[in-house]
Amino acid sequence: MTDSGTVKALGATATIIVICCAASIALTLALVQIPALRSAESGNAGQALGAASGATSVVALIYLARTFHHQREEMRRQREMLASQQDEILAQRQAELVALREDARINNECALKIAESAVRSQHHALTSMAISDPSLADVWPPYSADISVDTRKQFMYANQIISFQCMAYTLGVFNCDEAEALMHYLFESVPMRTFWEASRAGRSAATPHGGKMQKFYELAENAYQRRCNEQSQD
Repeated sequence: MTDSGTVKALGATATIIVICCAASIALTLALVQIPALRSAESGNAGQALGAASGATSVVALIYLARTFHHQREEMRRQREMLASQQDEILAQRQAELVALREDARINNECALKIAESAVRSQHHALTSMAISDPSLADVWPPYSADISVDTRKQFMYANQIISFQCMAYTLGVFNCDEAEALMHYLFESVPMRTFWEASRAGRSAATPHGGKMQKFYELAENAYQRRCNEQSQD
């Protein structure tokens, strides 16, 4: 019930009380005019007033009780409505918080992928320079002793290919099965297998434990072992 409704209910109650009082007075005056009630035995107007007052009081009390009951029920409904609205607001805020957290997670992943792509692009540029200029290739640690210039170029090129596949896997372009199948295909190349075996020690030392890069190297190792087994059977 709103404030205006409460005021109306109280006004109606006051009106009923006034009407009951007026009716009580009118009834008393009417009873006093009855000759039988003027005798000393009847207690004159006092008894008439008491009877009328009692009757009107009962009516007024019944109406007041009914009014208070309706007001109590209306207040109960208001409390239930308020509690329901609070629950809805809380649920909405929780949903907004979850959405904000999800957006933050996605933005963070995108930022990490962009940064990783930029780092790998720089690595690709450095390796390309070493392939083009043998004097720059000498700056890089050798993959193995007594390696020829052509073999070193092949190894650097193989490193670029594997780095590209690793980046594609970490960015979600390939799933695990697709990445392993692709590396199995690449290891059909003898220079690729030779590079993978020659770079094993350096790869193990430079690769951090855990993460998608480590997972990719595990998939590549599985593909390498399968290819080697197939070659030995042939």
